[in-house]
Amino acid sequence: MDFSLFLLVCNYIGTIAFAASGVMKGFKKELDIFGITILAIVTAVGGGMIRDLMITRIPMALQNPDTILLSTAVAIIMYLFMRQRSFQSDNRKSWILFLSRANQTFDAIGLAIFALIGASASVQLHLNLVTTGILAALTGAGGGLLRDIFANETPSILKEDIYAVLAFVAGVLYQIGIVHLQFPQIPTYLFLFLLTLLIRLLVIRYHLNLPGTRPRDPRQ
Repeated sequence: MDFSLFLLVCNYIGTIAFAASGVMKGFKKELDIFGITILAIVTAVGGGMIRDLMITRIPMALQNPDTILLSTAVAIIMYLFMRQRSFQSDNRKSWILFLSRANQTFDAIGLAIFALIGASASVQLHLNLVTTGILAALTGAGGGLLRDIFANETPSILKEDIYAVLAFVAGVLYQIGIVHLQFPQIPTYLFLFLLTLLIRLLVIRYHLNLPGTRPRDPRQ
């Protein structure tokens, strides 16, 4: 498969995952369908738009609105399904827990995909290693950052989980593998995607965080 086609497929998969994450956040915040759709779009395309602005080009989501339309479709379909389920749920606490876990899972998939898409954009422009890591972090975590701001929350990347750091490291490893070690692009991408996703899920499962200002709750 041609690598550009491979990236396009990955972009669509990541868009669906991040849009779903935005929908879950919208339901948790009890937004209406418009608010849920906005969170879906912002989460899905926000990181890529930040990346494109950083490298001084018109955001791809504006040149080709397919990802915006796809995010809208995901939001509407999930809204109809989730709304029915929320009405049938008798235990609000378990419903909120389900939304949080589903949001984290979709978010992990989107993070792994988009961090490497950001890194590949940097490699194509022959940028340095640090810049590649930064663009990977912005692409992978930027949408979630905007989602949390829109949802009136302190962005999770600033207070919990090894999130942006993981995206940064994934981007650096991608450039090392592609540029310095001359590994093939698609296998390297798939390997780092699976590795990043696995680490992210383990971080979520075991509540691994960077050092913060408050002592960790021993019950976690």
